[in-house]
Amino acid sequence: MEQQKIRVLFIGNKTSNNNKSIGGANTYTEALHFHLSNNEEIEVYFLEIRKRWYKGGQILDYITFPFKFLSVFHKFDVISIHATWDFHITLGPLLVLISKLFKKKIIYHFFGGQFHKLYNSFPSLLRKWLDKTILASNFKLMETKRMIRFFSDLNFKNFVWFPNSRMPQSVNLSLKEYSKKFVFISRVSPTKGINEIINVAGRLDSSFTIDIYGPLDQSYNRDSFAEANYRGVLKPEDVVATLRKYDVLLLPTFHDGEGYPGIFIEAMSIGMPIITTKWNALDELVEDNFNGKLIKPKSADELYDAILSINQSNFKKYLNNALEKFDEFNIELVVAQLVKLYKS
Repeated sequence: MEQQKIRVLFIGNKTSNNNKSIGGANTYTEALHFHLSNNEEIEVYFLEIRKRWYKGGQILDYITFPFKFLSVFHKFDVISIHATWDFHITLGPLLVLISKLFKKKIIYHFFGGQFHKLYNSFPSLLRKWLDKTILASNFKLMETKRMIRFFSDLNFKNFVWFPNSRMPQSVNLSLKEYSKKFVFISRVSPTKGINEIINVAGRLDSSFTIDIYGPLDQSYNRDSFAEANYRGVLKPEDVVATLRKYDVLLLPTFHDGEGYPGIFIEAMSIGMPIITTKWNALDELVEDNFNGKLIKPKSADELYDAILSINQSNFKKYLNNALEKFDEFNIELVVAQLVKLYKS
């Protein structure tokens, strides 16, 4: 007799044609759903939180979403929630409370690397509400080891390290030669270190290339870049092919909510070294002088020195180490772990 599949209500967001929907959390949610949908042991239904990405659309989405949830959740064995911090303090607790009342298994996925700091800043009443709801989910998936340590020290249990992850790629590192080509792929905003990149681009000689891809923050337009070249927005499926054209990924970020940037995982999947900052938990991904360089946030001088420190000799070492580091972030292994939680 064929075993009945575990029915999973998968809650999150997807990317769309609207640039505001393009980001690490939505791209990763989409990838997880894709891989879960191909798993023969479970049956997955995607319930999208946001559909309206225009100004003010989130309010309407958040008003209508609970009714969509209430109309379908009873059909499922597992409620799998994949959300960012704003959802954790608005709809997330309500969904978890309803699910617990109906004895559903709840898997709650915390994107980013900042929620523990936000939690610490909340009023005690809000913390108690979160303690009884989202932090009482059967399993809490956390992106960084720092967040797990924080909540474990407060005696919360059932945390699972659930890093951002990507598909392994076919790579032949022996063919790769250093050509002084650097690339930035992320949201183009000041907190991602764009001003520092622009500063450095103006100081490097013409043998260096720095190209920038991503949705433009309101602080910038296409004329904001001099020696650094703005190349537009990439479709998620074009990211890896674009990375292959370059040598080193740049992301000198000091973005508050930075967790494990998906672009780092994609870079490591093809053995690409990374220059980034000593910020949040980024040192759990990039080890200084192993698979890249770690610099001080907001320091154009350290970014400049890090770029100049890359040469043909150490480039080969960085390539091999980056590919080795990727083994921890293989989406096939991560999804297998998630399916195991659904079935437990």
